Amino acid sequence: MSQSPFKNLFAEQTNAQITTTIVTTSSHDELSPIEASIMDCCNALHEAHDRRDQLTIREINAQLEKLLDRYDQTDGENHPNPAWARANQRALALSAMGKIDQAIRLELTALKYADTPRRLEISYGNLADRCLRLGEADRAVEFFLDAINANPESVPVLITGAHSLFEAGYIEQADTIFKTFLDNPKLLTPSSELGAYLDCDVRTRNLCEHLPSLAALYTRWISMSSQSFKSSKGDPQ
Repeated sequence: MSQSPFKNLFAEQTNAQITTTIVTTSSHDELSPIEASIMDCCNALHEAHDRRDQLTIREINAQLEKLLDRYDQTDGENHPNPAWARANQRALALSAMGKIDQAIRLELTALKYADTPRRLEISYGNLADRCLRLGEADRAVEFFLDAINANPESVPVLITGAHSLFEAGYIEQADTIFKTFLDNPKLLTPSSELGAYLDCDVRTRNLCEHLPSLAALYTRWISMSSQSFKSSKGDPQ
């Protein structure tokens, strides 16, 4: 029996539960300078945890604390809803530090102040992701449903939802989410949120063995990336 091309590539990463994630934004324009720096630090910190790079973890933790202090001192860089923003950003950092229980508690505090569909989507989506990382799939599904109600087209929420549904035993429903991505090629661009997950999120790659639509999505993404690389080098098609 032939093996999936993804099986050998990621086999070493499937034996242990993935407890890290990636942080994305639908548009960098919606982030303040400190928020953008916090997002970059959080992604670097998740990567450092994956590598078990203790020196880098300590360095980034210190950077994050300084950024959060500046963010608090400026009331979330004059955010229109600082009560939500300050709790949300600190929860984001706690999550990247591996303090997931604390991050959930603080995000629940932020949720009380979420006053727009976008803020509800972010907070509910974060809660779903963190519950999933703790192995609480049923609770993650509940938060996913709240998040998708706030924004049915959110790519990060849909991906988190697919993971939550898969872990809760709803395999067909999880695969359906990735089929919707296959049926919408506009989402699959080099600078898209979906592209960031396909490129960087180990947890999503690990589902390829189980979800045929996701495996097909990766096959298409790899082909597109290869063509883009050849075009950038001026190679013949």
